[in-house]
Amino acid sequence: WLSLQDRCWTAERLARHGLPHELACALCDQEDETMQHLLAGCSFSRQVWHDILAWARSPTDLPTGDTDLLAWWASSCALVRAATRKGLSSLIILIAWWIWKHRNSCTFDGDRPPVSHLCSTIKDEARLWAQAGAAAITNIIPER
Repeated sequence: WLSLQDRCWTAERLARHGLPHELACALCDQEDETMQHLLAGCSFSRQVWHDILAWARSPTDLPTGDTDLLAWWASSCALVRAATRKGLSSLIILIAWWIWKHRNSCTFDGDRPPVSHLCSTIKDEARLWAQAGAAAITNIIPER
């Protein structure tokens, strides 16, 4: 929710408030860090989106740095059957949350785990959600 409201403390927001910050994205070090870049345009994040959406057999395109994330989310959900919309929405939220957590780990702890590590974490978390009773996500993730 905060990311869609541009309320997360990215480099762009820190700069607007006159606070110290690194300019470059903590994940790719290629562009300035904005919420849109971090969640949709970053090469690291795009690999994560690709791997997880492919794993879930989602027919949606990847978000891009030029597309509003909320608009992409809505159009992606419109492409899938009604029975899988809630599951896809849950997965999108899960991916965005873990990208943000990964960014924070890189920024504050100096971690640099590879895409494969983050994807494995997201898949494990999705399975845990399914085991905890999130039936909607169970509809879209593959069995082991």
